[in-house]
Amino acid sequence: MRSAFFKSFLASAVVIFLSFLILGITFISLASGYVAQERRDQIDMAADMLSNYCGTYVYGNMLRLDRLYHIAINLFSQSAGATILTLSESGRVVACSDLYCSHTGIVVPSEVLRKIDEEQALGPMDLNSLFDDARVSSGRVIRTPFGRTAGYVVVTAASLSRTGLLAGFARIFVLVAMGVVLFACLSAAWSSRRMTRPLKMMGRAAQSFAQGDFSIRVPTRNRSEEIDELAVAFNAMADALQKSDELRSGFIANVSHELKTPMTTISGFVNGILDGTIPEAKQKDYLRAIRGEVLRLSRLVSQMLDIARLQAGQTPMTRVFDVTELLRRVLLSFESAIEAKEMVVETDIPDEAVMVTSSPDAVTQVVYNLLDNAVKYGAAGGTLGVSLTKRGGRLFVTVYNEGPTIPPEDLPYVFERFHKADKSRGVDSASLGLGLYIVRTILGNMGEKISVTSEGGLTSFVFTLSEAKR
Repeated sequence: MRSAFFKSFLASAVVIFLSFLILGITFISLASGYVAQERRDQIDMAADMLSNYCGTYVYGNMLRLDRLYHIAINLFSQSAGATILTLSESGRVVACSDLYCSHTGIVVPSEVLRKIDEEQALGPMDLNSLFDDARVSSGRVIRTPFGRTAGYVVVTAASLSRTGLLAGFARIFVLVAMGVVLFACLSAAWSSRRMTRPLKMMGRAAQSFAQGDFSIRVPTRNRSEEIDELAVAFNAMADALQKSDELRSGFIANVSHELKTPMTTISGFVNGILDGTIPEAKQKDYLRAIRGEVLRLSRLVSQMLDIARLQAGQTPMTRVFDVTELLRRVLLSFESAIEAKEMVVETDIPDEAVMVTSSPDAVTQVVYNLLDNAVKYGAAGGTLGVSLTKRGGRLFVTVYNEGPTIPPEDLPYVFERFHKADKSRGVDSASLGLGLYIVRTILGNMGEKISVTSEGGLTSFVFTLSEAKR
């Protein structure tokens, strides 16, 4: 199978070759046309000059040519690179510029004389009675002072097909073109290899990814080129895959831990009851502990199902509802837990209805999880608050509490799965570290945002909602 480098190089080489082929044909065609026209103009100019010069040798109605005339046309023909023929009124060759002339005495066809009389251009084969090859010719009439025809002068030269001019042009062009094509091909090969090298590295990296190794990255040159943009995107994908793999490994480890702990506790307590190690008088206490662990397992399974549903993009149907009523109802459900910790409740919720377009079930779960954390981690006798404000056409719901400050290094991770600021899990052994992850996932699926701040013993979670259009 041909590589991308070979295909790219072959395409570039074909394009370069065709370009130079078209350029060469065009150049030679234009050059030959230009040179041919220049040559014809020179022949025409020479014919004009000679017809005027020959007029000085007209005596009466006849040409009288002497030795000086023959010398003159011989010199002129050498400088012009052409043959000069002088014809009588009847078309017979009476003088020739060639030193060893074989044309003298030959009669030029009357058709040629007619063209000269009518000032028409002579064709390349009009003088085939005198020359065997194609010619560039021009003829002029030699007139008497009274305007009568005394003879003709014809200037003729071999056409370009018999000269080495076009062959020289072609040879020079081919040599130059070969050099340029060689350079272009080398440049194309270097450029193609340079462009395909990152693609090959991406291929090798993809094979490593398939084997579970996400450590390979494609080097970038920090240039605004498509291949560098692709490399940057590929590395970003690799980072995301590596992070996802780490999260998956951590997720499995955390789930295993969360399942193992209650199951070990339940197994130990049940075995103790069955084998009589636990006295009958204390069995109810241990059964209550077993029920607590079962409830903990139930919460874990329920939250795992919520996460699976949210990650699959299954979001409840949206409708218009009053968010103030929802906030008061969820807050009221925590009344006993709030009273048990003797917390002070502050609310800043408008008295009038505030209509939003969202999923009431999803918003209820978000508020419930945030209040559950606020009560759970809030200080006994501290403040618990809920507020609803409107800024810039958006609704902002804030849930805050007084309690331990979340360390700054932990703030970016509070919404991650199984994350707990207390790594020993001693603050709340019943917490699974999934509540805030579910909150962020629900809001993300609805196109909303959430943020957290914690300083001076006050921790606040703020999320957005979309107000219903009136």
